[in-house]
Amino acid sequence: MKVRASINRLVDKPDSSVKAFASASFDGFYAVHGIKVCEGEKGLFTSMPSSSYTNASGEKKYQDIFHPTTKGAREALNTAVIRAYEAALEQSQREDIEVQDTQDESEELSDDEEPAMAW
Repeated sequence: MKVRASINRLVDKPDSSVKAFASASFDGFYAVHGIKVCEGEKGLFTSMPSSSYTNASGEKKYQDIFHPTTKGAREALNTAVIRAYEAALEQSQREDIEVQDTQDESEELSDDEEPAMAW
């Protein structure tokens, strides 16, 4: 089975264990959305999409909507999603542009002054 994963959204919140949301397709026939990439004490892991409900005791419970049924399938899914996350993170970091301010505060532009462009 061929598993392909893509990152739908990176999460840029330092205090959150959720780092990204992903989708995966299986042999091009089935797709799953809402997979979370999370950071735990042992490193990155995936969390399957789930729904919540309140049981008879009033406790909030979660139940996976989708999950692999074998160890091999879980490993294939985890590997595909984590690799996609690492690639998306690397691409995001390459695209970040750092602006270095070379003007002194005394040289700030006034509201009616436009900066000179050197081409």
